[in-house]
Amino acid sequence: MTLMKSLLLGSAAGIVGIASAQAADLPTRKGAPAAEYVRICSISVNGTPVVGWTLPGSDTCFKLSGYITGQIGGGNIKDGQLLAYGPGASIPLSNGGAIAVPTGMQVTTPTRGLEAAGSTGRPDFGWNTRLNFGFDAVSNTAYGPLTAHAEMQFENSNGFGNDVANPLGGSAAYLNLAYVTWAGITAGKAPSFYSFTGGGAAWYNFFSPDQQGFNQPDLLAYTASFGGGFSATIAAQSPGSNGASGGGTDENGVSGNQYDGLGRGFDYQYNGQSIPDFVANLKVVQGWGSAQISGVGHYVDVTGFNGLEQRVEGWGVDAGVSFNLPTFGAGDKFLVTGTYTQNAAWYSGFPDAMFGELGAVSGNGQQMAIADTYENPSGNSFATPDMWTVSAEFDHHFSPQFVASIEGSYGQVRWQNTDFSSVVSNSNSWLAGVVAHWFPLGNSSLDFEFETLYMNSQTQTPNGFIAGAPGSGFNSTFQGRGDGFESRFEVTRNW
Repeated sequence: MTLMKSLLLGSAAGIVGIASAQAADLPTRKGAPAAEYVRICSISVNGTPVVGWTLPGSDTCFKLSGYITGQIGGGNIKDGQLLAYGPGASIPLSNGGAIAVPTGMQVTTPTRGLEAAGSTGRPDFGWNTRLNFGFDAVSNTAYGPLTAHAEMQFENSNGFGNDVANPLGGSAAYLNLAYVTWAGITAGKAPSFYSFTGGGAAWYNFFSPDQQGFNQPDLLAYTASFGGGFSATIAAQSPGSNGASGGGTDENGVSGNQYDGLGRGFDYQYNGQSIPDFVANLKVVQGWGSAQISGVGHYVDVTGFNGLEQRVEGWGVDAGVSFNLPTFGAGDKFLVTGTYTQNAAWYSGFPDAMFGELGAVSGNGQQMAIADTYENPSGNSFATPDMWTVSAEFDHHFSPQFVASIEGSYGQVRWQNTDFSSVVSNSNSWLAGVVAHWFPLGNSSLDFEFETLYMNSQTQTPNGFIAGAPGSGFNSTFQGRGDGFESRFEVTRNW
């Protein structure tokens, strides 16, 4: 019995040993690796968190943002005048004949503010729809966040106040922003470091050089931070056209739709970019608010209609301060900003004000003479423009759902070195408006906005203006006062 037990136990042990040996020779099957998922991330850039997601295998935080705005607008409900006919133009008369406009003269035609010569009349009502797609890619490095930001905008407009270059409206798509920031460096199409603020609280602008929310230049900049909220920036930026999202300085103030106050184009040749515009600023941001002072150098290089050349360094200074007013309401603020320029018209804030119609709001009245320089028709000298503006804005939060703003501006244009032939002259202008927002969901995801702006401009009769075409029986007048308003209602979904 004992022998039998020993044999059985020995056989079992042998079988187990053989099985173990065979199992050791079999391939090992490992467990499935853990699945990688998209993770939520948050990286702070200049004190503001960028909250997004990180893809598997990446340390970059991605974020999508944007908005859709649908708006209706109106204004221009009175007869005005358009700068439709300049020197050499043929003006049709009611008797079927025509007259030619002599040099130094502008003839205006009373109408309901024509959009352009030959059009059928400017509308009193219009529509705008905008789609904005924003994208951020942020990652941490030893020298701070590495950031890329881009925005594409798509517009569809028709009628009054449309934002498409075609006066009759239509659709447009363009790159609004695209830039990289790292270790104090900013490169790409980015908000200018010259402007203290953008165009104000309204959709259309007050007298501030709006290169922050619109008309952003291409630039290369370096910002040094000193602690305590203080920083300084130096930048080189593009002086000319920035594509569909803004005219920049409008090629030193020269283009087919830039007038000298009498419908006459500035008759000289833009010689191209010789050097970029150079910007420097000093800025502070603290709990009480923010302040900035900045300057720009802008080179003007043109050749006149008779070959006379103008090469001069234009310049401008801008300063602003914004105060947080928590005693009035959370988020309340008051800001004031002003700028002074010489031979640097874009940086004055005038070209982008209201509709960008240079004082002839809704086609009413003559345009102000806004340009970087002007060759007197006598042909032996250039006139020099000095321009200054000051603007203010107050924002009050009555509740998380309701916010209202009031804003106003005043500015002057002064031309030096004009002569008897000049058809540019001095102007002054002011603007005022109110803006109201209702956020029915208690946050900014849904915004109902209403605004009304009014602008009034007064322009002196130029030395070279000729009243009437001799022998034609057709009398022209200089309508030095131009004014108009716009009202707008929009619904915006932000994300």
